[in-house]
Amino acid sequence: MEQQRLWIAVAVAMAIMVLPFNCMATDYTVGDSAQWNLGVNYNTWASGKTFVVGDKLVFKYTPGTHNALVVNKAAYDSCLTTNPLATHTSGNDSITLDSRGAKYYICGITGHCSAGMKLTITVGAASTSKKNGTAPSPSPARSRTPTVKSPSPSSAGPTAPTVGSPSPSSTPTVGAPSPSSGATPPSVQTPSSSTNGASTASPSYRMGGVLLLGGSLLLALGSI
Repeated sequence: MEQQRLWIAVAVAMAIMVLPFNCMATDYTVGDSAQWNLGVNYNTWASGKTFVVGDKLVFKYTPGTHNALVVNKAAYDSCLTTNPLATHTSGNDSITLDSRGAKYYICGITGHCSAGMKLTITVGAASTSKKNGTAPSPSPARSRTPTVKSPSPSSAGPTAPTVGSPSPSSTPTVGAPSPSSGATPPSVQTPSSSTNGASTASPSYRMGGVLLLGGSLLLALGSI
């Protein structure tokens, strides 16, 4: 199953690569409605046409009356019909232009080449567009995407008021009292020493001593 899928994928890829080349190829009926006959100037017919690799030349004529020989430049110039590169006699000969460069064709019936049944063309490289032959495919229409414009500041609705940060002048500053104001923080006074050098205990210390003394007395009474 996997191998079958692989072959299908390869075939599709090859078809995609070959399809554009075939679509661009053009079939040219040599001489158009006059076909491959006497009394036609084929170099005038070829002028103005662009031939590229992949195009086809179709020589239409009555079989037995004419033929189409592919020759080199020397044989073309001298209408030499011996040793052609290829000979076509079906009356509906389709010749694919498979390489670039000058190509030469003549009719091999005696006297026909010298009477004007000869054609030379120059084949160019295949391209995506052609000046002649099939009409170029129309370019795809461009999709129009609506553009949404953002409203400009002037066309917008009422704007919200701008809340600015308060200026430094509006913020009250709490300054430390200046020395000139005369206000000084209350000072914490430490107990002063008596004149006799003994320190004066605070009331809390005295209360603690009383409680400690009372506790000692209770303990002493309890041990009796």
